[in-house]
Amino acid sequence: MGDAQTARATLVFPAVNEAAEAYVTAARARGEETICAASVTDGEIAGVRDDLHRLPPIYDEQFSETFLALAAAQSVGRLFCPVASVHDFMARFIDSQNLAIELIGQSPIRQQVEQHRRLMARARRLLPLVEHCAGPVPCLSLLEVAGILRQASQIYGESNDDKLAAMMGIMASAPPGDVIEIGALMGRSAFVLLYLAWRYRVGPVLTIDPWRADNAVQRRSPQALQTLVDEWDFEVMREGFFVNMVPLRADDHSHLRLPSEEAFAVYAQDSARTYSASSKVAYSGQIAAIHIDGNHDHDLVGKDCRLWLGRMLPGSWLILDDYIWAHGDGPYRVGNDLLREQGKRIARAFVCGKALFVQWQHEPR
Repeated sequence: MGDAQTARATLVFPAVNEAAEAYVTAARARGEETICAASVTDGEIAGVRDDLHRLPPIYDEQFSETFLALAAAQSVGRLFCPVASVHDFMARFIDSQNLAIELIGQSPIRQQVEQHRRLMARARRLLPLVEHCAGPVPCLSLLEVAGILRQASQIYGESNDDKLAAMMGIMASAPPGDVIEIGALMGRSAFVLLYLAWRYRVGPVLTIDPWRADNAVQRRSPQALQTLVDEWDFEVMREGFFVNMVPLRADDHSHLRLPSEEAFAVYAQDSARTYSASSKVAYSGQIAAIHIDGNHDHDLVGKDCRLWLGRMLPGSWLILDDYIWAHGDGPYRVGNDLLREQGKRIARAFVCGKALFVQWQHEPR
């Protein structure tokens, strides 16, 4: 079979779940030779893995002989086991057979334990920030913060932990009203806002995103950022957004697949304040919180603010995303204009997670 230096291949066993498939995909992308094996499989797995080797179950008396023959024939030097019982068995088997095979990675059970501990450490770090942003108003518990982080982390997006923590805090003091998000992508911040609007009994959520390349291109940003838009399949983005919203309620959220200006025209009409693909959602026309995260070109950020901020309630919150941004200064310039021109109407303002947070003491003009 050769020693650990000459053995090249990684055996993935059992190659029967998403963790196995993810490892094989990543390993082959980096040029690592992988061999896939399983004892029990189904038609779907067999159809995906046409190179699948069959091994007896680990407790079968033929397992040792068959495994050693496969390992020798394929020059196996590493073993990845994404099933806890197999990982534990193979750790003892490798030791008892004195094999020159490295069992890589932790047991899936230990992985879960460590992942949870890291999650709780993130939540403990962020809880004081959540409480600070909430001010004197009661806010979320440690477990709630951890739960929001866990779910949000599974959704593609660019809102970091600090920004999400600030959102968790400020929504505690938002008045009753509508919660608006301009620029939804695949729903990370929409998920958080929808949960918080329900948790704090604020009001229904309206998300706005046309999911179209011509609206997404930020023409005042570097060319490299503009061409990044070409990597997206916008129908996948739309579908992914609604998949990510499935765990939450549907009766207090709807989406307008329109540019911001057209969406505002719909929102501003009294007769059109109840709309949803699946159910009726009644909006008041008065905004408790708005997250502006659409196109970051200066003129478009300014237009978003001119259109929507006139609907803000006293005590409401503006979240202006990417106030600090490496690719342009549109949100920064618009934010500074607001701070300068509307200063007497502002109760609180701070920057967190690259976003500008502004609470209005009086309605902005």
